[in-house]
Amino acid sequence: MIDVDPEYLILSYRLTYLGVPDAQESPETYPLAWRINIYAEVFAENDAVEEHSIGSAMVYTVPDAGRIDLASTLDVDKNLASFGNILGVLHPDLLDAAGMRDLGGDLMILSSLLIKPPYRGQWLGHHVLLAVLATIGRSVALVALCAAPPLEHDVPEEETPEQGAVKSAVRSYWESFGFIPVEGGSADYMVYFTGPPELSDEVLPR
Repeated sequence: MIDVDPEYLILSYRLTYLGVPDAQESPETYPLAWRINIYAEVFAENDAVEEHSIGSAMVYTVPDAGRIDLASTLDVDKNLASFGNILGVLHPDLLDAAGMRDLGGDLMILSSLLIKPPYRGQWLGHHVLLAVLATIGRSVALVALCAAPPLEHDVPEEETPEQGAVKSAVRSYWESFGFIPVEGGSADYMVYFTGPPELSDEVLPR
């Protein structure tokens, strides 16, 4: 493992956008897609400082998500449609719990966050998400993610014990940050409330 001091993390954000966000006229472009490259300054044995590329992330922010037709807006993007179904159809009470209908606030969808193997084991994913919330996520009231990793060449096959173990590890990792699993047929999905915990205590699906 290569030691990384979280204070020396560097996040490079990229957003490409045409026009002004509009959930009614152009819902296909309404979510803001942020591509994030993650670097860190690492101190070598000779006290030299090296910049290492340690990972990447993909984050979507949806402005005023509690005041739009979230399901229809996200349905135009295959990567986001399931989140629209969970939050806009099955569990809109999560938006209420976050105060997003009355007080406003953005939704953040953490689509992916990858830390390269030599740098894992230091909770760097937690530090990265905290940094993201403190920068592009300052107006975010609710964060959502899916704890099921995408099926790729290095991921166990679906519905196998091995994939179950991977899902369990991912859920445990984000639960330690403060994410709560969404129950009732949506167990792979998790949410995190950025506001006071009492906002959500009585309305979370169990």
